[in-house]
Amino acid sequence: MDESITQEQVEQFYEFLQGEVPEKLDMKRPPHLSGPMAFRIIYYLQEVMHVIPDRYERCITCGYIYDTQSEGSSKTLHCDDCRRD
Repeated sequence: MDESITQEQVEQFYEFLQGEVPEKLDMKRPPHLSGPMAFRIIYYLQEVMHVIPDRYERCITCGYIYDTQSEGSSKTLHCDDCRRD
């Protein structure tokens, strides 16, 4: 697993899966997934393929991608802004 993958890179990949194509890519038919579906792909890359570190989560309330090692909750899947505790 590549622990050097940053939260920013995960966010960019998440946005790409939802149709936001970086300028350096030329795609005629980019993916266009919903936020929850896009994060399912990230989750697969974390849990099955071990490509993305398993510390990034998507807040189930606001959709923000956060690093559980520095914020939010990995148990309730809420970022710091949406935590209820």
